[in-house]
Amino acid sequence: MITDSVIKEIYKKFGKPQKNADELRLDYYIPMLSAFHAIRKADDEIIIDDLDEFNPFRRFLIRSVNAVLEFDKMVAFVFRNHILFLGKEDNQMRVHIKPEKPKSFLGRIFGKG
Repeated sequence: MITDSVIKEIYKKFGKPQKNADELRLDYYIPMLSAFHAIRKADDEIIIDDLDEFNPFRRFLIRSVNAVLEFDKMVAFVFRNHILFLGKEDNQMRVHIKPEKPKSFLGRIFGKG
């Protein structure tokens, strides 16, 4: 089960992109997800064709993916500021946007984080 504490740990553990794209194991995950999602790998990006053309989650660069994680019923594509969850057993898709950290007192006064 994917809880808030699990999501927080994912952002903490996978804060930076992988140095080697082979570590993402996209050749394993994309065929698995293709049964329910029109997903494909094209050159240096991944495209989800069943989303609208102007959807910001329709296509993304492989180099921007920090990790790909497999859960019981979902596969998570982890990015710096969001996580894209795709269902393994259905066409469900969810997006978690990382909440911004509140600014400190001095940050609010001087306009810095």
